[in-house]
Amino acid sequence: MPSGTAPTVRQRRIGSALRKARDQHNLTVATAARRFGRSQGWMSMVENGLQVVSPDELADLLDFYDIEDGPLRESLLHLATHKPGKWERAWEGRISANALDLASLEEDAAVIRNFEPCVVPGLLQTPDYTRRLIAVGPAKHNANALVNFRLSRQRVLRRPDSPRYVPIIAEAVLHNHIGRDPGILRAQVRRLAEAARLDHVDLRVLPRTASEYLWLITPCLLIALRPPGRLTVSVSDQFNRSVFIEDEAEVAVHEETFDVLLSAALSLDPPGDCCSGCGNDKRDAPWPAMMGLSKVQQRRSNEASRKCNPLMSHRRWLPRSTSRT
Repeated sequence: MPSGTAPTVRQRRIGSALRKARDQHNLTVATAARRFGRSQGWMSMVENGLQVVSPDELADLLDFYDIEDGPLRESLLHLATHKPGKWERAWEGRISANALDLASLEEDAAVIRNFEPCVVPGLLQTPDYTRRLIAVGPAKHNANALVNFRLSRQRVLRRPDSPRYVPIIAEAVLHNHIGRDPGILRAQVRRLAEAARLDHVDLRVLPRTASEYLWLITPCLLIALRPPGRLTVSVSDQFNRSVFIEDEAEVAVHEETFDVLLSAALSLDPPGDCCSGCGNDKRDAPWPAMMGLSKVQQRRSNEASRKCNPLMSHRRWLPRSTSRT
């Protein structure tokens, strides 16, 4: 791995596990390196995720630390076998390493959970919606590549072995016009409706009447790598990059918070013909009227809450089971 290159999530996970194993044996980096037969610098770089280790090297390290066959060993060896595919290599040098790392995790995901309070999740955005967002961002000089990369990432939801995808969006997202063309939002709503039909997509909406939940969490992406149980990563967007969190305790808190949001969010049931009424020519009409979306039935049984969330008239938004398969 070139000097100065940021470590990937997989490398950091391997390194932290090896560092923990060394600490459990009460060994310093220097002592562990000497006994293992490598330099102190090499051992330190491995533990900090700055040195790629081959599966064979990792197996030797795991033997050295007496980590026998089991979930931990299997998980770490699986992470070490990852190599960038043709799709990832095609974007190297055009997109930041941080963004490529995110895409690589999505490619290897078993389950992706996402909460977005302000915009449609990237995996569900239309081209025009994406272009408008990126056009006002700090990286607009590289807009074409960023747009194409984000749209290319969506291939993960079209694969035969697609991950289970559970996106939650705040209801306000469905009202937020992007640019001056109302057609952008109209097309985006159609795209969401189409995605809701997919068996592996469980689209949820956090209603305005549940806005008290918004303070719990910022935009969040939880990616559980396949097979399930190997590694779950929490991804938070900052100004110009994503921050990856692999610490199990921190990730567990994020998962618990996501489940709280999930319990309050509404789901289209059934998702079959939710696009009916989208094809009219009322181009200047607000999207709820254009789609005939006027009422939402919420979890709460009181009549007031049922009437205060005007989304759909011909379908109902209902809470779906929070269990994940």
